[in-house]
Amino acid sequence: MRTSLLIIVFFICGVLSAQNSNDLLCKVLDAEANYPVAYATVRFENVQNGVIAGEDGGFRLPLDYKTQNKAVIISSIGYKTLRLEANTLKENEINIIYLKPRVEELGEVLITAKSNSGRTRSESAETIIRNAIGRIPTNYPYTPHSYITYYRDYQVVNNNYYNLNEAIIENFDAGFNTDKYENESNKSALYSYDLNTEFYQDKQLLNSIYGKSKLLDRYNSAKLGTNIQNELEILNIHNPIRNFDKSSFSFIYVFKDNFIENHDFKLMKVVYADDIPLYEIRFVSKGDEGAKYIGQGTIYISKTNYAIHKLEYRMLDKGRNSNRGNPFGNSASRITTNRKTTLFEVNIEYKAIGEKMYLNYMTFNNRFIIKEPNPFKVEDFYFNTRNKKFYITFNKPIDEKTIKRKSNFRLRYDNTKLIINSIELEDEKILKIDVIGWSAGSGVDTENIRSEDFSYKLKRVKDISGAVINKESKLIGYQFRELFTQEVFKTKQPEDDLIFLYKTEPLFSSRINNTKLDVDTYWINTPLKQTKG
Repeated sequence: MRTSLLIIVFFICGVLSAQNSNDLLCKVLDAEANYPVAYATVRFENVQNGVIAGEDGGFRLPLDYKTQNKAVIISSIGYKTLRLEANTLKENEINIIYLKPRVEELGEVLITAKSNSGRTRSESAETIIRNAIGRIPTNYPYTPHSYITYYRDYQVVNNNYYNLNEAIIENFDAGFNTDKYENESNKSALYSYDLNTEFYQDKQLLNSIYGKSKLLDRYNSAKLGTNIQNELEILNIHNPIRNFDKSSFSFIYVFKDNFIENHDFKLMKVVYADDIPLYEIRFVSKGDEGAKYIGQGTIYISKTNYAIHKLEYRMLDKGRNSNRGNPFGNSASRITTNRKTTLFEVNIEYKAIGEKMYLNYMTFNNRFIIKEPNPFKVEDFYFNTRNKKFYITFNKPIDEKTIKRKSNFRLRYDNTKLIINSIELEDEKILKIDVIGWSAGSGVDTENIRSEDFSYKLKRVKDISGAVINKESKLIGYQFRELFTQEVFKTKQPEDDLIFLYKTEPLFSSRINNTKLDVDTYWINTPLKQTKG
């Protein structure tokens, strides 16, 4: 790759704190622990489609839902379903919505199953999972169906969003008995696709994430396994429930054959999806203490028909964190780890519609590390003789938090240290510095002074990606792909005149369909500007 392609270029359109005034902004939190409820389902009475909250619990609703006073139904596995009136939500601020946990400890429920003799016996976690895998042909659709989704992909570096693409896509699935990738009947149609210019754009990050899907081989070396450049198909490949008889990712590999043999399991408790009781089973990959990678996760299985409602899987780089931790601890309902140890993470949820389970959402993100080819540096230093202020121009947007400390800046004139009074952002790349009477008593003619007569030294100042001034560094980022179902059609097949995505090519190279579908009935659920921690 030529060096010219690696130079970071930032385009900032609008202020990051700005929000769309046509939206109601909301965030879902756990009422007891106060942490975000990731991927909560948001539905509306008498409206077929809905939205899914993001990983940080954030979501947007059309403002006209408030004027129409529609009832909002918010649900998530492990929580009591909440109903609230849209007209109670406030405009121009983030509405915090609390969900109360709905959990039963194992001591309060009987985990049993009937044997062939009619007697009851205790079920192990492995038995429950084995039954769930065996019931996939019964619990999931084997007939053609489609689902209209809101799709987005983006990168997160130093808690900032970059290169956010958003789309409305209809996914046609010929049934779980067909190969999701290889079968030509499984295809997707693009109805809208846009780069959201309210977020940062960075060519270097964009170039870094294309090319290969995450797969670890049996020898514990981190290898990437496919040259597919279509982020949607990379997401589809990492769905071991839909691809239960195909290889997906380590250490699940072929779900029906390898998942149980490659992991240790513990039945934690019973939680609820609306009124459906689910077994919550946590797992950790098997392996010796010298293993470089560890897989951890949680699977949620219906107590009534063994349908798999949800799968969370995270691959950890043990070399970055030698403490394996206790994945079976009771203190938290979610696995918590330092994000920097995460190689990749998969979250998948299905919901019951009638007698079958249909995709509710699916997310996949992976870590990437790239060398910074264009270090954060000063491009210009200037003294304004009119207002007696100093201006420093940088090559990249500045992290405002790192200019708060005056000790990070040193200014001198004729070997005399200048005392800094204030430091302000003039714009995203320019600092304005005011000093206290630096020429008092010195008889200096400030009208004829030059910028070259001053010297400066900076330390610990960073750009918005976290790079330190004048230091070559490596950027750690995360590539996200997220698909949220808005409406399911249980018997729908594609129309003959639709244009479909090429499965191996980037989404931006695909043509958008002009169809009779009213795309405006579905909405783009752009992330809230507050980013991930």
